[in-house]
Amino acid sequence: MSESVVSPLRASAFWATIALPIVALVLLATGTVSVSLLTTVSFLTAYGTCAVAGHNHSPN
Repeated sequence: MSESVVSPLRASAFWATIALPIVALVLLATGTVSVSLLTTVSFLTAYGTCAVAGHNHSPN
């Protein structure tokens, strides 16, 4: 894959890793979602994927 494609994807994944827990807390606090096995597994899958994909990004 070209670096011009990988770099923005890596940066997006990095920032999503930071934003996902905040979004999850807001959704739980407002009652938009409830704690269930499906939501927990979905969150952990999304978070883990973003963490792995964005781990080499260094914000400048």
